Amino acid sequence: MLKTHKLFSIQEASRSSEIEGCATMMQHSSNWTKLEPGVNTTDADKAPTYSLQSEAGDFECSVSGLRWVCKEKISFQYHFCSWGGHMERVESRQYMPAGPVIDVAVTAGQLSEMHLPHWVCIDDIPDKFAVLHLDDCGDFVEEVREVTASHVKLNELTYFPKAVVMKMGPPVKISCNVLLYYKPNTPFLKLHVFVIPNDPALQRKVDKQELCYGYEKITKPRPDEYLKMHHGFSLTADTDSAEIQPKKITLRYNGQDSNFYEVYIENPKGCFNLKLQYALSKKYEPVYEPVWTCKLQKDDHPKSGYGEGPRSSRGVTGVTTVDKHCE
Repeated sequence: MLKTHKLFSIQEASRSSEIEGCATMMQHSSNWTKLEPGVNTTDADKAPTYSLQSEAGDFECSVSGLRWVCKEKISFQYHFCSWGGHMERVESRQYMPAGPVIDVAVTAGQLSEMHLPHWVCIDDIPDKFAVLHLDDCGDFVEEVREVTASHVKLNELTYFPKAVVMKMGPPVKISCNVLLYYKPNTPFLKLHVFVIPNDPALQRKVDKQELCYGYEKITKPRPDEYLKMHHGFSLTADTDSAEIQPKKITLRYNGQDSNFYEVYIENPKGCFNLKLQYALSKKYEPVYEPVWTCKLQKDDHPKSGYGEGPRSSRGVTGVTTVDKHCE
C-alpha cells in the first residue's frame, strides 16, 4: 500500500530560492568533501555494500553522490536496490522514479542531514519532487522542501530504503549514461549500446547481463547534457560498413529491462565515431540533434574486428532483445 505523508507545508516563495537550475548542476559541489567508500562484493548475486566513515563535516560519496552532514564521527553502510518491484505501486499514485533506490544503515554515530541524489533536470518543476520510503508495512511518500540540481534533502532520517520520486506530467529531461559492450573473438565488431538513467542498480544489472552473454565493457564518458524522456533517439556511426538496429529507441525507464542498439561493423579500419541524436520531426521531415559522441579506436575493442573472412551470419538481425538466457 502506498501512503502519502505530508510532514509540513511548502511555501513556494521560500522554496524557489532553494532551487538551482540545470545550468548550475555542478554548482556548490566544492562545499562537500568527497570520500571513497569501501566495497564488499563477497556475494556475486547481491548488490555490493558500500561502507563509509567520517569525522564531523559535510561529505559526499564518490560512487553514489550520496551526501551527509554529521556533528560527530559516524559510520554507515548502503547499497542500491532495484526499482523493479516497486514501479507498479508508485505509478498507481502518479509518481515516477527520479533517482536510485538507496538503503542506508548507520552502524555508529548519528546523522544530522542526508541528501539523496536525483537524475532529473529541475527547471520549471521543483514542486513535483518527493521522497519515497519503502517499508514492510507499506510504502509512503513524503513531500520535500529543499531541492538542488542534483540532490533532495531528507526530512526524515529513518525508514530506509528511500528514493527520490516526482509527480508524473510532461516528459522531463534526465541525466543518463551510455553503456557500450563489444563481443570478443569475432572477425567483425559487434556492439551493444544502452542509454539508461543514471541508476547504479540498473547499470549493474546491464553489466552483469552483458558479461553473462560474453560481452566486454567499453568505458566512455556519459552525455554532458540532460536527455528528454519519451523522446526518440537514433545512433549513427561514421563508417560506411556500419549497420545499426533499431533505427530509433524511445528513452523510457521501467526499472527492469532496457532496450539497446545493436551495431555491426565488418572489418573496421582505424577509428570511427558513434553519435547519439534526438530524432525529431518537423513538417514531416526527420531532424537530428546530436547529444553525445564518442570515438572508438582499436584499443577499445582489442579482441575483435580484425578478421578478413566472409561476413558472419551473427550480424545485425533487427531483433534488439536478448534471445537467450544465461545459465
